[in-house]
Amino acid sequence: MPTLIGSIPTTQADDLELAKKILEGRADTSNKTYELGKAIADIFKNDNVFLFNRGREAQYFALKTLGITEDDEVLIQAMTCVAVVTPILWLKAKPVYVDINSDDFNIDLYDLEKKITSKTKAIIVQHTFGNIADVKKISEIAKRHDIYVIEDCAHLFYSDYSQTDINKYSDASFFSFAQDKSISCVQGGLVVINNPQFKEIADNYYLEIENQSDSKARYSARYIDLWSVIKKYYFTPILPFQEKVTLGKALVILFRLLGLIKKQATTKLEIDIRVNRMSNIQATLLLNQLKKCDAMNKHRGELTGIYNQNLKQEFVNKTETKYLLRYPILLKNPRVVLNALKESKFICGRWYSSIVFPLDDQLEGVGYINGRCPNAELIIKSIINLPANIDLTDEDALKIAKIVNENAKPFKFSN
Repeated sequence: MPTLIGSIPTTQADDLELAKKILEGRADTSNKTYELGKAIADIFKNDNVFLFNRGREAQYFALKTLGITEDDEVLIQAMTCVAVVTPILWLKAKPVYVDINSDDFNIDLYDLEKKITSKTKAIIVQHTFGNIADVKKISEIAKRHDIYVIEDCAHLFYSDYSQTDINKYSDASFFSFAQDKSISCVQGGLVVINNPQFKEIADNYYLEIENQSDSKARYSARYIDLWSVIKKYYFTPILPFQEKVTLGKALVILFRLLGLIKKQATTKLEIDIRVNRMSNIQATLLLNQLKKCDAMNKHRGELTGIYNQNLKQEFVNKTETKYLLRYPILLKNPRVVLNALKESKFICGRWYSSIVFPLDDQLEGVGYINGRCPNAELIIKSIINLPANIDLTDEDALKIAKIVNENAKPFKFSN
C-alpha cells in the first residue's frame, strides 16, 4: 500500500476495526469523554483539562479564557496553519506574525521581542513538527511585558511530560487530534489550563459549551473507514495504459462531493464561530490511540534516526528533537523530489508551503504583509516533509532517503 503522509498516518488495523464497530453500533461509547478526560488529567497531573471537537475550537477557548478580545494583538509565528489564525479572527483580535528560525522552524526570539507592542496580549508558541520551542525564554520575555503565553502543541503528544518544558511555563496549552496529528480521532482538541488563576473562568465557560452530537461525530469513524479504502486503491488505474486517473483519487473526489470527507485545510476562511465539546465517539477512538502513544513516538524516533543517518549531511534536519511528527528538509528543487517520491508511492508533504497554510493569495485578509518575515518567506519555497507514519517500515525510510539523496539539490539561504 502507498504511504500517505496525511489523512490517516496513525491508523492501524485495530483503529479501523473500532471505527467499523462504531458505525455498526457494536462499540460501547458510553462515558468515554469522562474516561478520556481522566486519563489526560493523569498524564498532565492537572485536572484543568477540557476536550473539544477540533483543535481550533480548543485554541479559541484558551484565548477567550485568557481574556483576549477585539483589537488585542496576538503574536504567532509565520509558517503556520490557517487553523491557528482563525480563532484569533473569531475574537476580532489581530494576528501579528513573527519570523522563524532556520533550524527548528520555531519562533525567532529576537524578532518576537521586536514585535511586542502595548496592544500585545498573548504569544502563541508553536512546537513546529514536534520541535520543542524554548518556552522558558519566551515566558521570560512575556513576563517582562505582562503578556500571556499559550503553547500550540498540535504537532506532538506524549504520555509523560516530566522530561520536557511543555506546560511548565505557559498559561495554557492546546492540542489537536486531527487526522494528521501525533494521536488522532480525525477531529478533536484539548486545552490544558496551567495558570490556576483562570481555573474558575475556564470551568464556567466550559459549562456554556454544547456537546458535539454523536450523529455528527460519526464523521470521524466514517472518515477512517473511507480513507482505508482510498489508500488501498490510491494508485490503482481506472483505465489501462495510464496512471494519472486512479480509483483512489476518484473516490476522494466522490466522497468529498457527497460530503462524507473533507479537505484537511481549505483556502476558505471559516467565518462562523462553532465550538463544541468532544463527543463520546471521538473519545472512544482517541482512547484507543492513547494506548499506543508511546509506541508511535518510539517509531517516529527510529525513523528520525534513519533519516539522520542516511540522508546526505546537507539534507539532515538540524534539531535534536527525537519524536518528529514529520521530518522537514529544505531543498532547492522540492517539486522534483516530491514527484520522484510519488513515483515510488510515497506521498510526502509541504507543511508549510505558505506563510499561513494553505492560503497563498489571501494573506492580507489574515493580516500578513509581504516582507515582514523574510526567513519564513524563503523557507516556505523550499521545505518538504518526509513521513514518520506508524506503517512506514525501516526499509521504506531507507528507500525515501535514497530517493532524496539521488534527486535533491541543497538549499542555501544565500541563493
